[in-house]
Amino acid sequence: MGEHFERVPERLRSHLQRITRTSGLPDNEDSRELMARVWLEKLELFGQQIRALDMSEVPALGPEDPRGALVLTYSASLLSLTPRRQGSRVLEYASIQVRRDVPDLVVVEAVEPAGPLAVDRPAAFAHGPVRTTSALLKIAVCAPEVSLDEQERRIREGTIFLTNGFVKINRTILSATGPAPEQFTMRSIVGYLAQRNGLTRKAARRILDDYLLVLEAGMLLGERVPLGKIGRLFLKRRPPRKARVGINPATGEKMTYPARPETAVPRASFAAGLKRRASQVDPARLP
Repeated sequence: MGEHFERVPERLRSHLQRITRTSGLPDNEDSRELMARVWLEKLELFGQQIRALDMSEVPALGPEDPRGALVLTYSASLLSLTPRRQGSRVLEYASIQVRRDVPDLVVVEAVEPAGPLAVDRPAAFAHGPVRTTSALLKIAVCAPEVSLDEQERRIREGTIFLTNGFVKINRTILSATGPAPEQFTMRSIVGYLAQRNGLTRKAARRILDDYLLVLEAGMLLGERVPLGKIGRLFLKRRPPRKARVGINPATGEKMTYPARPETAVPRASFAAGLKRRASQVDPARLP
């Protein structure tokens, strides 16, 4: 038994073996070890994200509890349930398939679980395309005093981050068996936005293109353009420079640098929250 597979809780090992057999990988110990490592990375990422969102784990979410939840299944699929409003919720189910750069997403309006959500038990829903899931591994909720709007914002943020994070982790499986699909390309981003918002790819691309053009126009018109929680775009004056003689760093020879007029250059300032979250990223994970 491999090092990573041994770290998987015993109650989950047979489930992980079944996932390995359907992944397209060879059914052997090396594949199980690879899948176990990927599964553990997803579990770690889920924990990091709920801590960043100030959410906490609970063993169950009863029908009387109106809070929303982020849920991780044994299969490392994600469920997000919005807080109950007017007697119902919105369910988003994301199946993170190994060989795709965009998750399979199902969004169900006006839904309620058919019973309590509980760790180590499947979730069930009375109607809609998602009737049951694999057993639940983690259920994360906000504190009861957090407003419904803020709960919904955190759950939406967590869902988007984790679905894309899980797809990125899956690419390590694909890199072991051949070329992995690109993930954060314009094509895959458009596909993700289209699926998540019930749009055609053409409509999603048009909205995204328009958004980017508005950002560009505002910046070129001299405005400090907000990028939401990321920060702002703006232009900054670069002062003029007189002609001067310097040293070519490549050859060590003297050369003349021409004069340069005052120009405007694009800049971005990043929000304090993003800087704080970036500081928590393990540099070893960076290319």
